[in-house]
Amino acid sequence: MTAPGTEPTAGPGTEATAGPSHQTTIGPDDNPATGSEAATIAHRRTHPITPLVTGWKIVVGIVAVLTAQNIARLAGDFTWGRALAALGILVVAVVIAVVASALSWWFTTYAVDESGVALHKGLLSKSREFAPREKIESVTVERPFLARLLGLSKVRVEVAGGGESYLDIEYVRAADAEELRTRILAVAAGVDPRQVDAASTPTAPGDLTDADQEPSADGAPPASAPPASAPDPLRKLLKGEVEDGELIAEIPTQRLVHSLVRDADFLLSIVFGIIGGIVAIGLGIWQDGFAFASLIALLPALIALPKYVFGRIEGGWGFVSRITDRGLRMRRGLLNTRTDNIATGRIQRFALKRPLLWRSPGWTSVSVTVAGIGDDSNEASNVLPVGTREELWLTLGHLAPTLGTADDMATLEHLLTAPARDIDGLRAPHRLQWYSRRTQVVVLLPGVLIQRHGLLARKLVIIPRDRIQQVAIEDDPFARRLRSLDLKVGVAGHTETIGDLPREAARHLHAVLAHDAATSRRYSDRSTWREPALALSASSGAGQETGR
Repeated sequence: MTAPGTEPTAGPGTEATAGPSHQTTIGPDDNPATGSEAATIAHRRTHPITPLVTGWKIVVGIVAVLTAQNIARLAGDFTWGRALAALGILVVAVVIAVVASALSWWFTTYAVDESGVALHKGLLSKSREFAPREKIESVTVERPFLARLLGLSKVRVEVAGGGESYLDIEYVRAADAEELRTRILAVAAGVDPRQVDAASTPTAPGDLTDADQEPSADGAPPASAPPASAPDPLRKLLKGEVEDGELIAEIPTQRLVHSLVRDADFLLSIVFGIIGGIVAIGLGIWQDGFAFASLIALLPALIALPKYVFGRIEGGWGFVSRITDRGLRMRRGLLNTRTDNIATGRIQRFALKRPLLWRSPGWTSVSVTVAGIGDDSNEASNVLPVGTREELWLTLGHLAPTLGTADDMATLEHLLTAPARDIDGLRAPHRLQWYSRRTQVVVLLPGVLIQRHGLLARKLVIIPRDRIQQVAIEDDPFARRLRSLDLKVGVAGHTETIGDLPREAARHLHAVLAHDAATSRRYSDRSTWREPALALSASSGAGQETGR
């Protein structure tokens, strides 16, 4: 990579420039600067074949709209002349889409410097997106299927804010995407990008001469290092590689498939989807008779079920997670792969789920809430799709703060496995709230607030007390008759509702959590990442499980 203020070179370790670049001299607040305070930033374009990757989306959209509106008519009035005319229109649409994408690509540049990441767009209407260094939450490398075939990747910079707060750099070469990810994470941690450039420059094998190589102890010439085995191209294409850092979890395909078969929610969704499709088709035939147009109208519903099934498989396919000096790094995906980074100090909330049929093998899924990344439906928040007890302990051990108990891992296992009535905590006071009384319990520990709920699928919501930002009580006439209150606990990016609490206990809990929100120590140093205290007991817990 090249440091800001220098011209790109072609030597090893430099950032490959996919297209022409230009230099802009700016100062603070994006204003022109002069003198020693000025910094020259190299604005770069993405890969030249980006228009081919992005232009097809326009064509598919046009074809989908026209087909959905006229497919019945086209099927009834088909002629070869009309087919050739439609093909000609499609070719013209492809050309227009590629030209429009090429113009957009030419006027789109990006830059990374000490202040953050900037993205400039626009031909007639100029726009500038900027991700400040202090607001960068994580960096994701995504590789859609077509981009993977062309060796390209998209870099997404997640910024603190709402669920749609991000900046996309699409597309760059896969190797350049990894270097760009490393550089942006270094900038977010307060490291000078020029230091990253110097450290990431490898020594080429040809740079060492025979004189530089030391002889062995017996005077014999040094033996040449064995050649590194070339990676399997098929494995790299289908599974990808995440090699840096300590391995936390790796989900085999067999376990992923078994977990879906054992997931009652997943199976019920498939069953109800099939039944709904059959009923819709039967009603359509019964009312209007068999018609090709009626089947076309049901096509979106028929596509939704396979899409849901494939989405669940792809969300955990080839999942690998490793802990690095920048937090947790994860890779997943079958056709569309993505590599996510989540800094341990930015996690606001943990959600653990153990369905009924997962209890015998001890599998658990873990998702987190990170400000700026979105809610639990986002793939980046799923840090463990289906993990063993050992993988659960390692994942939480490197991400979660201490619970404040004598044995945190044993406490979590008890909360996941024991019936709700055997857990000491707060529960619904009135017998009319029979479902809440038997499934929901709230436990306040020295380090976290935990809510356990769910009947068939047991779920734990863990909120670190030093992350709480807002606490509110909700009351209504019906709740007063039942002598209960609802408590809302807000963290960055999510609000958790804890319902059906005893009135006095809810007020006391509100006072304790409000004090936490006002006085608890918050993590603010971006140059280093906090080591979770729970990590100290993760290794011992894993050893105990291995010996069982």
